[in-house]
Amino acid sequence: MKKIIVGLSLIMALTGCATATERQSSAEVKVNKGVPVIYIHPLDAETYSHATVGVLPFLLPESMDPKMGQRVAALYQDVLLGKAAFPTVKVLAQPYGDFEEAMAAGRLAGADLVLAGKINYAVEGTELGGSRLDVTVRLLNVGTGKTVWHISQAMDQPYAYPKTDMLHSLAGAMSPPPIKRPMGASVMTNMLAQVAVDMADVMVGSRYVRR
Repeated sequence: MKKIIVGLSLIMALTGCATATERQSSAEVKVNKGVPVIYIHPLDAETYSHATVGVLPFLLPESMDPKMGQRVAALYQDVLLGKAAFPTVKVLAQPYGDFEEAMAAGRLAGADLVLAGKINYAVEGTELGGSRLDVTVRLLNVGTGKTVWHISQAMDQPYAYPKTDMLHSLAGAMSPPPIKRPMGASVMTNMLAQVAVDMADVMVGSRYVRR
């Protein structure tokens, strides 16, 4: 009888381990959302509120698809227009290597300001977490050559490893299997969107961003 009880306990523990792992790996892992770090800003956020802005393709790490730079630029266009940060925001397809080339592209497009952004690193995690993102943006005055805004922001998603100790294993074995929620956008997509929203909020004069 004692052997049977031990055997049943072992089966429950192994089953619970698999169930608990599945339950926790399918759960949403919270992202640590860093706030925008502002290095340069205008004295008055309204100063450039009527400017025309040209958004250049974002510079990317070598590991990323080059087409992503244009997509991120389009994202910033949508967010800046949605936040009414500027009345006219257009995406520029002109590639550039430095700020002089960036401003030349802006002048050619008839823009007052040009947004030159860079994704310093972007790591897509797994179901257990591990996503990381770091973005830097400069808004340049094409007439004076001065930097109007210089903002950076980083986010990371810690790993949430499943708990496989005996207590959680037994609890998992006795609980019904979890119902997985529909898959939404990837963590990296959500991170990029949140950074764009936070930076736009800063440019329109917000003192706080949503945590």
